[in-house]
Amino acid sequence: MPMNGILGEPGKATILINDSVSDLPKVQFRDAMYMGHESSGQISVMVYRSGDISYRSTVRCYTRQGTAQVMMDFNERPNTDASIITFLPGEVEKPCVLSLVDDTEHEEEEELRLVLGSPRSESPFGASIGKQNETLVKIMDDADKAIIKFGETKFSVSEPSGAGQVSMVKIPVLRVGDTSKVSVVRVHTKDGSATSGEDYHPVSEDIEFKEGDTEHYIEVEILYDGVREMREAFTVHLKPDENMVAETQMSKAIIYIEETNSMADVTFPSVPQVFSLLQYDDTSRARHTPPVAGYPVVCVTACNPKYPDYDKTGSICISEHINDTLTRYRWLVSAPTSLDGVTSSMREVDFDTFFSSSKIITLDSVYFQAGSRVQCAARAVNSNGDEGLELSSFIVSISIEDGMCQPRVVGTVGAEPFSAKLRYTGAEDPDHPNLIKITVTMPHIDGMLPVVSTRPMSNFELTLSPDGTRVGNHRCSNLLDYTEVKTRHGFITNATKNHEVIGETSPYQYSAPLRGSSVLRFYKNLNLEACLWDFTSYYDMSELLSDCGGTIGTDGQVLNLVQSYVTLRVPLHVSYVFHSPVGAGGWQHFDLQSELRLTFVYDTAILWRDGIGSPPEAELQGALYPTSMRINEQGRLVVNFRTEARFRGLFVISHSASSLSSMVMCADHPGVTFNLSLVRSEPTYNQPMQQWTFTSDFAVRDYSGTYTVKLLPCTSPPSLEYSLPPVCNPREPVTFDLDIRFQQVSDPVAAEFSLNTQMLLLSKRTLWLSDGSMGFGQESDTAFSQGDMIYGRVMVDPVQNLGDSFICNIEKVFLCTGADGYVPKYNPNNNEYGCLADAPSLLYRFKIIDKAQPETQARLFGNVGFRALLAVDDPQALALIRQPGSDGFSMDSTALFQVSAGREWFIHTIYTVRSRENANRGIGKRSLEYHTLTQHSSMAAGGHSLTQHSSMAAGGHSLTQHSSMDRETQHQTMAAGGPSQSQFRSRRSANRVPDLTEDIGLDNNRGTNILHIALDLSRQRRTSPDQEVLTRGVVPRELNHPAESEDSLVLIIGILVGLLLTILIIIVIVLTVRSRQEKKKMEVPTTTSSSTEPMVTSGFTCSGLDSSEV
Repeated sequence: MPMNGILGEPGKATILINDSVSDLPKVQFRDAMYMGHESSGQISVMVYRSGDISYRSTVRCYTRQGTAQVMMDFNERPNTDASIITFLPGEVEKPCVLSLVDDTEHEEEEELRLVLGSPRSESPFGASIGKQNETLVKIMDDADKAIIKFGETKFSVSEPSGAGQVSMVKIPVLRVGDTSKVSVVRVHTKDGSATSGEDYHPVSEDIEFKEGDTEHYIEVEILYDGVREMREAFTVHLKPDENMVAETQMSKAIIYIEETNSMADVTFPSVPQVFSLLQYDDTSRARHTPPVAGYPVVCVTACNPKYPDYDKTGSICISEHINDTLTRYRWLVSAPTSLDGVTSSMREVDFDTFFSSSKIITLDSVYFQAGSRVQCAARAVNSNGDEGLELSSFIVSISIEDGMCQPRVVGTVGAEPFSAKLRYTGAEDPDHPNLIKITVTMPHIDGMLPVVSTRPMSNFELTLSPDGTRVGNHRCSNLLDYTEVKTRHGFITNATKNHEVIGETSPYQYSAPLRGSSVLRFYKNLNLEACLWDFTSYYDMSELLSDCGGTIGTDGQVLNLVQSYVTLRVPLHVSYVFHSPVGAGGWQHFDLQSELRLTFVYDTAILWRDGIGSPPEAELQGALYPTSMRINEQGRLVVNFRTEARFRGLFVISHSASSLSSMVMCADHPGVTFNLSLVRSEPTYNQPMQQWTFTSDFAVRDYSGTYTVKLLPCTSPPSLEYSLPPVCNPREPVTFDLDIRFQQVSDPVAAEFSLNTQMLLLSKRTLWLSDGSMGFGQESDTAFSQGDMIYGRVMVDPVQNLGDSFICNIEKVFLCTGADGYVPKYNPNNNEYGCLADAPSLLYRFKIIDKAQPETQARLFGNVGFRALLAVDDPQALALIRQPGSDGFSMDSTALFQVSAGREWFIHTIYTVRSRENANRGIGKRSLEYHTLTQHSSMAAGGHSLTQHSSMAAGGHSLTQHSSMDRETQHQTMAAGGPSQSQFRSRRSANRVPDLTEDIGLDNNRGTNILHIALDLSRQRRTSPDQEVLTRGVVPRELNHPAESEDSLVLIIGILVGLLLTILIIIVIVLTVRSRQEKKKMEVPTTTSSSTEPMVTSGFTCSGLDSSEV
């Protein structure tokens, strides 16, 4: 009821509720897109109904094709009542099923559409379709994709049981999916543990799948290899389709080759044990004793009779048929444990050296050091040779306290000093005559590997390996085993034991079965008791130059120089190598280097005034003039000479009209060939001068000998002018003989005769008189200039003198020079007596001091005096006389400069060394005798010098001094007016033992000493030829001979013979060489000097001429 008001009109309203649209049944697809596979046959697409579902409703679900084609890809749902979907009351969704056509052809992804239409409902208001009235359907066709694959991924086949048999394995290759197209794939095999060609025949071929093909087979042949081994395998692979149609899957298959007789897994009954080879015979006691350093270790298996428990394991080894001699060994080594207890991992020793192996029962001591940890691994092998399982030993540590050759400071390694010597053996050596001996001595330290080579060493991992580069790079080293040495001798010989050692100094030290022959050959050079390596080898000159890297230094020769020195230098590289498991390359090394030197004397005539003539009976005449001679860098002989053709024409190397050619040969060196070449020739046929050179093709130690030069003459008619090339007629070769000498300077006497005395030649009088407290070393190799005084001093070695217990007395002093470069030596057993006796090898010999018989001394050489004095006769030499164990003399050097440049003088002393109890200066009883032969320095022009070498000899028979002096004087001649050398040499008797030498020996306390006098020719005063006392007619002799009348008669006869011979020579030259404009007048030597050089020709022989004197 209204309050405080009234109702108006209209007072009633009607509300109508209309849901005829909002609640209508609405039909639509649930999703906008559906996917399905062709192989599933259908796709269900859900149709969803919303709104009033209490009534029965229907809707058409029909298809519309896209890329998918009706009847080809799916069955059509037409837009008719045949495609009606009915929703019963209460149903919310219904499937619209699309049937797919499943064919065998592979197709790409295809699409179509499903559409909803013609909705109906029993509701009076009908039905409607929602917004999602269409949906996209995609059809996938993965099932029809072409795939090629192996039928299986693993195959197994048995190896044939005998040789020549073959097993076959068939491997299927399948194609699934679309087979309507053609596919080509390649199939090939690949090695695994099985090797193609040995275990199977490899396959590589194409397989073609034609239309409709689904399967192919690949056949692989399995071979019999005759090796018993574990199961082997190889693989077969598929390559992609060349046509890019099919996909390859499961493209790898493994084929296993099963052994018909599988490997027997034999094994040792117990683990092996490591012992020192020193304890190999008593392993039961050595179980708890670490191996000593510096000696090999041995791996003892349970089947070795030396095994500590062999009494228990031996029967098992026999029943298992284990052959211990076939056991395979490996060794593992690690660095010593650090102070804090940290250990390094064990590393396998897989490095074999050129002499040792790491795969044998023993491990050489170079692979470990004190404190190193060592382990061995042994693989058992049965009696059939079949290998079994491998067992490793317990790790043992090498003893730090015990070692064969421990370093001076424990725990340290480094390079100790070494000694190297180079020596010429000489012709007297019974085993290695005329060779150069190299000796290297070095101390040994446990674990050290000494390496000696003449080439620098690097990359020791390669240098120490058995690789062939070692043989090529180090041809003169101890890196070459006996079978690898290319030179005549090497540091390593075929001997496995030092012949000086009797028996074994250590157990199994020389056991080849345990250590190997190559190891014994190397360790033959080690004296284990002395801890000293001694490597010795012998080489000739050619090997040192061409193989060992040696070099020769020479300044060649100049005019009037008779002798020159040539120095051979051989580099030496020494390395102390130690194995290092943690070092780079596995080795640590300490490298040292040195240079060995050996000096030769080169003596030859280099320039003859009138040259060498052709033989008188030759049809054509000519002359050869040697001009120079040298040794090149390769150590080969190079000779330059010129020729004069004494006929109309010239000499040629060869000619087309003659089968002969010019050549050089040497009968003394038949194996050496020479290369002869013409350097230049005068452009004339009228006796032209031509320059030639020839070089040896090889280097040898000694070039001394007679060289035959055969030159091919080619004559020309008088009317023909000179042209190039020459037009001439070849004739018979003309022969020239050229004498060449090239000898080595060896020690004057053997080193074993050294008895610790010293002889010095000094140039300073103050030093001569001094007590030697400041030393004499700087003055002992002095070169003396013309006019200098030579001060000689003989003294007992201060170390041996022991205060003033000995007294030295000089009795005689001799002076001599050798012929043909001969170096005086004192070797009574070889009939060599230095300057004490006359000999054909001596050119001049003088006795300048005789304490007992001063009247027999030679006072002059020519007209120049020696001015020789003993220190006892020199009032101002009292300081020297009072010194115990010392005596001296002095002489003037002027007389020595009267011979041609290059002549070498030697001074030879006889002295006594007596004890203080027999002190009586003069001639008396002697208590100690020395003989020393020492070569001093040689000084050529320019003042170069060599080093003094001292040697001493003892021996001889006892004779009284008086008798020896009387006999000696019977061989003296006067210096002036003496007979010619040719006449005197015929009377020499070098074979008879001189009486003087019979008093030299330990029993008579008398010794001798020879020193070379070095002359400095650079400051020699120039003298005219008339003033030179240079003659080959002056012979080695002593002056003031008592029987002077007899020698005078011989002298007169010699002069007459010389005159007749000279007249004959002049007649022959005048008749032979008529075309010469000037004739040289040859004078007969009437005194001890000669103003002309003698001519050397090959047309005649003169026994009195020295072919090397110019």
